[in-house]
Amino acid sequence: MTVLKATVWSAVLLLAVSLPGIAQQPSCPNPQSPRKLDPSSSSLYDRTSKSSIVKWSPPATSIQYYARPGCAPQTLQRCGQHYHAPVENTQGCPGETGPGWVEVHTVFAAEVSSGTCDPVTLDCCKKGPFVVLAYSARVTPGGVATPIVPPVGRPLAEWSGSTTNADNPPGECKPPAEWSFRLGCDFKINEAQLKTLKHPDPARPLQPCNRLSRDLTKVVP
Repeated sequence: MTVLKATVWSAVLLLAVSLPGIAQQPSCPNPQSPRKLDPSSSSLYDRTSKSSIVKWSPPATSIQYYARPGCAPQTLQRCGQHYHAPVENTQGCPGETGPGWVEVHTVFAAEVSSGTCDPVTLDCCKKGPFVVLAYSARVTPGGVATPIVPPVGRPLAEWSGSTTNADNPPGECKPPAEWSFRLGCDFKINEAQLKTLKHPDPARPLQPCNRLSRDLTKVVP
């Protein structure tokens, strides 16, 4: 009987490790992204604030980044823009994880590479802090290739996380990045605009709880 119990228990442990979502990944030195952002789920958010970590105006060639409330802002320069399909940070929008939706990231850094680099990657982002202005949008056919500008306004979801894209190796710890995500399900982007960003980057899976920060903030009007 003892041997049988040990055999059954070993099988249960093996199953728990092999099933996705049961066993947590190793923790990282800094919090990771992406994460769930559904604004209707108050339990996801650690706090609510009327102060954002960034101030900017279209066309968003630079931003003012506030590392701490009350501190003098630091000017960060735009260093890249790309998109992910499917979306990475989920909000609970109808159909957002299926085809026809993308998540656009506009990235800023304290120092931008002065040499030849590809602005559709992160190669131009030379020195942190790194800040990502992000939003999700439905793709509309055709259109005109006008510049892609993050939508202004609120509500926002802001948190300390990391860069994203596919893990290499699996479960890797990516460098830190601060996020300011414009919440909303009605934004649109056309096919011509997306073509200027060449191709979608892979979507990183939602990160487990032990790899997320405890500062997810809903920024309200």
